[in-house]
Amino acid sequence: MRREWSGWIKTRQWSEFEKLAKTEPSQSLADTVAELELGFPDKPDKRALRKILFLLSLSGYEPRQIDEPFNASMLEVPPLLFAFMVSPDGAGDTVLTYGREEHGRVSWLIVHLTYRDGITRAIEDTTTIEEAQTRLLRLRNMTPKPCISSEIPVDFALSSIAQAVPRTRNLPPVMAYWRAKLPKDFSTPHPAQELEAKNLTSDELHTLMTELEPTRSWRLELGALAPALEEMVHSHENQQLDFNDSEAWHRVLEPHREYLFAPETLADHRRRLLDLAYVMHLKGDSRVGEVMAIAKDLDAYGHNSVYGKTLAARTLILLVETIRRQNAKER
Repeated sequence: MRREWSGWIKTRQWSEFEKLAKTEPSQSLADTVAELELGFPDKPDKRALRKILFLLSLSGYEPRQIDEPFNASMLEVPPLLFAFMVSPDGAGDTVLTYGREEHGRVSWLIVHLTYRDGITRAIEDTTTIEEAQTRLLRLRNMTPKPCISSEIPVDFALSSIAQAVPRTRNLPPVMAYWRAKLPKDFSTPHPAQELEAKNLTSDELHTLMTELEPTRSWRLELGALAPALEEMVHSHENQQLDFNDSEAWHRVLEPHREYLFAPETLADHRRRLLDLAYVMHLKGDSRVGEVMAIAKDLDAYGHNSVYGKTLAARTLILLVETIRRQNAKER
């Protein structure tokens, strides 16, 4: 029996099985309905199920022999319990979706979080089991480009949310209920730490940073680069800097990168890379080792890493372009 049929069986929605028999007949459906027909003693149920078997027979599907007698335990399926992760976006938010079935309904919690700021947004919802199955199908087929998404272990999702709570200044109101459901011990290391990093040169790491789609939108806080931008403008006015010279951007940023990558910022960006690598690993992406190479380089060299240099320059360029657009609108 397919898991998504359990809600229909619990509520005896035989009309849904009848629709499937007409639109998507299959051997597994025939086998399941035959088992159900043996297991439900009430005549209305049996009539409905026999009709479905008849419709399936018109499509050429006859139930196979049942080797074991049907018993009620066949209908006892575990309650829905699941979690999904979407890799960090441009602002650094990792999105976690957690859901569980209770008393015939499914409760949902969707959390946006970062390692530095904790939970930045949280919403909750409640659906029927059937509605949850439809939403689960969408989640499993979701392609939120440039990010990557995957179903993840529930324990990891709850641990990640629990770790974010102490770092949250203004906890969203919906977390008042969910906070009591979170684990008290969340010291488990990030599972991505067990993934192997490739050996890449600095040039290869730089190329990877420009090519890896999920990280292209990552940046630092624009306001943090105001002092560096002021220095750039001053140097340009004194004809000491060519805005088209990429090496010049790095020279200007050199004295600023250390404060730009304070310990909490380094930890935040390291967590971004681990979250991304883990989702890629679960999706079977072949570039996992390359992402772990970026994380390894960041661990080793901090603000002087290829990641640090590339991200600082990228953010400064974005800041300059943003100011130019604003100035153009004001004219």
